[in-house]
Amino acid sequence: LSASMDAADIKPSRIAKARYKIADLLKLRKDGQTALLVYGGDAFTVTPLTGDTATIASQLEALTTDIMPSPGTDTGIAIRKAIDLLQQAGLAQGHILLVTDGVDADSAALVEQWLGAYRLSVLAVGTPEGAPIQQAGSGFVKDSNGGIVIARLDAGTLAALAGKGKGIYQAVTAGDDDVDRLGKFFNTVTGDGKNQDSNLLLQQWDEKGPWL
Repeated sequence: LSASMDAADIKPSRIAKARYKIADLLKLRKDGQTALLVYGGDAFTVTPLTGDTATIASQLEALTTDIMPSPGTDTGIAIRKAIDLLQQAGLAQGHILLVTDGVDADSAALVEQWLGAYRLSVLAVGTPEGAPIQQAGSGFVKDSNGGIVIARLDAGTLAALAGKGKGIYQAVTAGDDDVDRLGKFFNTVTGDGKNQDSNLLLQQWDEKGPWL
């Protein structure tokens, strides 16, 4: 939710498109738990890990860039917070999806050390040509010299990040190709080097409570 997500090179804006795509991905979730985090200069948990994707979807409309208390794009703190959620839940496997228009160099360099057995994929929202960043009220964000800031997508760095995370890089598309590709990837469970059909898998609770 950094300010650059207000750029309108992706219509109607990067942040609006991100909300639409997350909503579509939630509809494809077949099993397991999902959490939603937001980040800018800091990271916050909107919804902890849950099997109720409808609850997560209900929070999406409130996600705007002006709710973040600190500016910036600290991708590292967001990734580490996501890892903490997975570890606290005792999950040995998990996928982290970054819906973003950029990543800081420090996070890109360290992501392999942080992830361990978890995977990280990227849904890139923006274009290499970029666009000005709309300011609240009117006008555009300007730099210290008074020039209009153009927020450009660094596709190469984001693709490299997904590669280090053993995930996939996917640019936002006008249709459903991006959601379909990511959905298939997330719904495929990998074990012992072989892909298994997630339709053949189910959750089995280990119940310790007494019968009443």
